[in-house]
This record gives sequence, C-alpha cells and structure tokens, in this order.
Amino acid sequence: MARTPQFTPVETPQGWMVSIPQAMTATGKRRRKYFAGKTAAEKFASSLRQQHGAGLRGAMIPLSLAHQAAEASRILDGSGISLVEAARSAVARTATTASRETFRDRYARAMLWGEEHWSGRYRSDMEKIPRWVPSLLPLACGSIDRARIEVALQESGTLARSTLDMRAARVLAVIGFRERHRKSPTIHILTADQQQAVLAACGTPDERRVVALLLYAGIRPDAESGEISRLLWQNVGKGEIYVPQSASKTGSDRLVPIRPVLRRLLKGHPASGPVAPPGWRRSWQRIRKQAGIGHMQDVLRHTFASHYLAAFGEDAAKQALGHAAGSTTIFRHYRRAVTESQGKAFFR
Repeated sequence: MARTPQFTPVETPQGWMVSIPQAMTATGKRRRKYFAGKTAAEKFASSLRQQHGAGLRGAMIPLSLAHQAAEASRILDGSGISLVEAARSAVARTATTASRETFRDRYARAMLWGEEHWSGRYRSDMEKIPRWVPSLLPLACGSIDRARIEVALQESGTLARSTLDMRAARVLAVIGFRERHRKSPTIHILTADQQQAVLAACGTPDERRVVALLLYAGIRPDAESGEISRLLWQNVGKGEIYVPQSASKTGSDRLVPIRPVLRRLLKGHPASGPVAPPGWRRSWQRIRKQAGIGHMQDVLRHTFASHYLAAFGEDAAKQALGHAAGSTTIFRHYRRAVTESQGKAFFR
C-alpha cells in the first residue's frame, strides 16, 4: 500500500520548503517550493493535502487551457483522432522555416516585393491588412488558416460576406506569398557607376561579399532557391570557387576563377557556413532598390557574363557561367558592346 505523503513544511536555509511528489507535477519529477514564512508554507501544504485527498494525480492547469482542451476534444469527436495526435500533426505542419515565419515578417517581404510588381489599387488594399487583422501579425504563418482569418477579420465588427471574402483573399495572398522572379526580355549590364552604387548600398561586409560573388563570379542570384542561397564558404578557395551540383541550377558542377577584384572584396570571409547571411532575400531587395536597379534581378550576372566573354573568350565564359557547350545564350544575350580591354579591366 502506497504511503500517503504528509506535505510537511521543512525549514531550510533558503526558506520553508514543501516537497511536491512526482504524481502531482507536470514534469513527473519531484519538485520543491520555497516560502519566506511558515504560515504560507503550511497553507500551500494544506492545499496539496486537499488535492491529494480528492484523487488529483497531476498538476493543476489554468481554466482557460481546460476550456481549450474541451473545445478541441469536441471538434475531434468522431474523427478517430486523439487530442495528442492532433497536436503532433499541427506541430509537424508548422515545422518548416517557411511555416514558422511570422505573418508580420511575411507581410513585410510581400509589401517590399509588391512595390515593384503590384498595381496601385491592389497595393492600397494590401497596406490596410495590419489594421484588418492585428491579432494575426505575431502568429506563425503555418498556424493560420481561412477559419482563423475570418475570426480575426471580424474581431472589430461583423462584415458583409463580400467584404469578408475580399479581405480574406488579400490575407491569404500574404500567407501564400513567394517572391517570383520575372525575367525581363531586355538584358542590361551595369555601368561602372552602377557597379559602385550596388557595392556602396551594402550595409555590412557580409552583404558586400555576396554582391561581389554575384557581380564578379556570376553566381546565379535568386535569393530563395538560387545558387547564392545554396553556396557555402567552404566552396570558396584561394584561386577559384567550386559550385557543386547541389548548388548549381543546371545540376552540373563548375569552377569559377577568382580574379583580383573579387579576391580583394572577399578578404576576411568566413571559413565555412552559408555564403548568404540571414535575411539575405530582403537585404538583396533593399540593395537593388537603393542602387536604382530594383527591377533588374539578374543584372549582376549579365554584367559579369558580358565582361568575362569579352576578356577571356567564349569557352571560358561558358565554363564559368555553367552553360552547356552548345548553348546559344551567350550569343543571344551576353555579346554586348564591351571591348577586351574593358572586360579585363573589370576584373582587375
């Protein structure tokens, strides 16, 4: 027969201590609680004795949590899914980095991208979202569904169905936002002043090194899934950059020589880890906008390609760019009005 705990306060150097048995803690481990005076300790011990006598075998939980558990059980009733299984499924669904991103952060990214791509009317609607759903801003995007959006939209008052649907559609557009790279039919290359403006727009040495790799090594720039987001510093050697198959857009590896200008700009780079610093996608948008090339996603690679072709020839350019031997891209896009001497000066 199990011995009934006495819950007797004990005086210690830290104060009056009451020991709480394993069966009455949330962690399943014995816990000690300290009080400044004996009276408070006795009062707490008395409450423990009452709980134990009533058959309590777990820690007390807040009433609001009990109500949430009861509501969750009601929703799951008849589904065959236990409350624990539902909780595990919900956690798994929000386990990815994209799902953990807060609505506030994704909204900020969407608005930055939309400055260049949305119509004025649509952008005006999107600017109102924080006022429509302030309660969603701190939440993880993976935890927000249509039902939750509608509840948030009506927290300040009941809305007509047409208004509710329109606003919910705008909020869902933020939840599903993904920066889309729209290729321009026109190929641009940067002037010398524009090249310096891009480097000057970098706010940190890490940003400047990434821009240097885009401009002087022709690494593909897409910030979400492109080569720059998968390249590691351990792939950057003393004389060349190794772009492995795992990072390359084409699925084939390549070597890009490190020319003098790039070597100077990469000085002091980390020995390992991702080349792109945290938040690079937003940083790259900011840098382009500040340098006045916000709509030119690939312009640094095009600038590299045109100068490399002029300086070192077609075969070397194809190898550095990762183009197939029979590719005609160089002839269609990169053979621009750049002289050999200008091309070589670009990399000095």
